Amino acid sequence: MEIIGRQGVYVALEDDRIEKIRLVVMDRNNERIKDIIELAEKKNIKISEDRNFFNKFKRSHQGVALVIPEFKYMELDEMFALPKEEREVVVALDSIEDVNNLGSIIRSASVFGVSKIIIPKDRAADVTPAVIKTSQGGIADVDIIKVTNLSRALKDAKDKGYFVIGCHMEGEPMENFVSPPVIIVVGNEHKGIRPGVLKECDKVHTIPMSKKSSVGSLNAGIAGSIMFYEYFKAFGV
Repeated sequence: MEIIGRQGVYVALEDDRIEKIRLVVMDRNNERIKDIIELAEKKNIKISEDRNFFNKFKRSHQGVALVIPEFKYMELDEMFALPKEEREVVVALDSIEDVNNLGSIIRSASVFGVSKIIIPKDRAADVTPAVIKTSQGGIADVDIIKVTNLSRALKDAKDKGYFVIGCHMEGEPMENFVSPPVIIVVGNEHKGIRPGVLKECDKVHTIPMSKKSSVGSLNAGIAGSIMFYEYFKAFGV
């Protein structure tokens, strides 16, 4: 897996929580990546110069790429096996398709103490280099769990003692939150939470909006961030 582009590579190099394999550059004498090369040398990361390496990229790479290991997902059973004090707040994303939204949600999850994120295997964004870049290092703090059936995963989680909270347009005010362990469900960018998934929610909260607003709903990443913040404010997890 590769992170490309000067900014993304530099941020990843600075973050000691992200494992690195090697730095690949088109031209070691390029002044625009001098600071990146110096940082890689300082951290004893292997550097190779290879112009052909960049032929596979369709997006702008700016002549620099950081090779990192393939992302490792956590198993749901591994989460269930953890002691209760380590389970606390988990987020379930119901078919978030945009990689930038996923990366933004991971970043917010890290900031507000979310320990795990559950995503479905189908019709949803995976953890890609773009997601890692957008998460701004947050990916190192949050375990990602991929499941075949999100509704079934939530049902199993409730059997293990989790309380499931949905973030939905039609719900109760954001108050009287239930204490951990909980799972906060955030829906798809356009369709929200699917009926089958919503059915597994023990409680549904809605984010209040100004009556003067002509906007019908919030971006999924922003909505998730608000929910995480409100929960963090209530319990300081």
